[in-house]
Amino acid sequence: MKPTSSSATAVPSSLSLYRLDGSSGATCILIQTDALLSIQYRDKYNEDKEADSFLPDQMDISGECWEDESRITMSWKGFTINIYFSKTPGGERWYVNSVDLAYSSSNKLFEHIDRPGLDVKLSTPPGTLLFPTPVGKSYTCDNEVIITMFAQDENDKSGHLAKLYLRELRMQSFMYKAGNAWGPTFQCSATGTYRDETAPIAVGSTLAVATVCTVVGYGLWR
Repeated sequence: MKPTSSSATAVPSSLSLYRLDGSSGATCILIQTDALLSIQYRDKYNEDKEADSFLPDQMDISGECWEDESRITMSWKGFTINIYFSKTPGGERWYVNSVDLAYSSSNKLFEHIDRPGLDVKLSTPPGTLLFPTPVGKSYTCDNEVIITMFAQDENDKSGHLAKLYLRELRMQSFMYKAGNAWGPTFQCSATGTYRDETAPIAVGSTLAVATVCTVVGYGLWR
C-alpha cells in the first residue's frame, strides 16, 4: 500500500477539483465535477422528504493508492463518500466498482426526521461496474451522471435512498502523475455507451442491470 496525502482545489466556474496524491507527490486519483447529493427520507409526520447537499470545493480527502485498486474518501458536514476503483483482469481498463455513503440520521440536514440517531450506510449494489475506461485515459461526460445508493444490510432501519448527481464529470484513477495532468479523454455518449477513437466498448446493458437492481432492491425493502 502506498501512503497518501490529499488535497481539494477549486477550479474556475462551477466545477470543483478533488485530488488524491501518493507518497511520492504524484496524483493517483483526480475528479472534476459539479456534484449534488440528494437523500430521500421520511419525517416524523410520515411524509417523504428530500434533503440536498452540494459537494463543496474544500473537503477532507484521504484514500489509498495500490497497483490494481484504489479508493478516495471525501468528507464534509457529517457526510462521507467512498469511491472504489479497480482494474480489469490484465490491467487494461479501470472502473468504479463501488460507491458508498455514511452519515448519521441526526444530521442537521434532515428536518423532523422520523428516526434520529441511526448510523446510516448506503451503497451501490454488488457487482457495480461504472465508467470503464482504458488505463491512462480520463473518463469524461458532459451529460449528468446519477449514482444511486441504498442500504445493502437487510437490518437497515433508515429506509433512506441517496442519489449522487455528477455534472460535467471528468475522472481518472491510477494516474501516478505530478500535478493535475489529465490523460486523453474517453468520452461517454448519450446512449449509455463509452467510446474513444481506438477501443470502443458498450456497457449500456451492464449499467442497465445495475440500475434495475437498485430500483428493485429498494422497492423490495419498502
